[in-house]
Amino acid sequence: MRMTWFSHPEPLDTKTADELLAQYAARHVQAKKILAFDPRFWTVSALLPESKYEPIPSKQFEQPIWSR
Repeated sequence: MRMTWFSHPEPLDTKTADELLAQYAARHVQAKKILAFDPRFWTVSALLPESKYEPIPSKQFEQPIWSR
């Protein structure tokens, strides 16, 4: 399976970034913390498997009247 780096879109503070790294480590996922442009925040990236199939969209909030 192909592996690609996923970067969280929003910068995180130190405490949140460390918690996220701990969660990834518990799942045995390679992750890294990089200092963001603003030195108060961090960007977290994780090496995750990539699927060849697109995710199936949820139909939970789709109104039946619009699906005809």
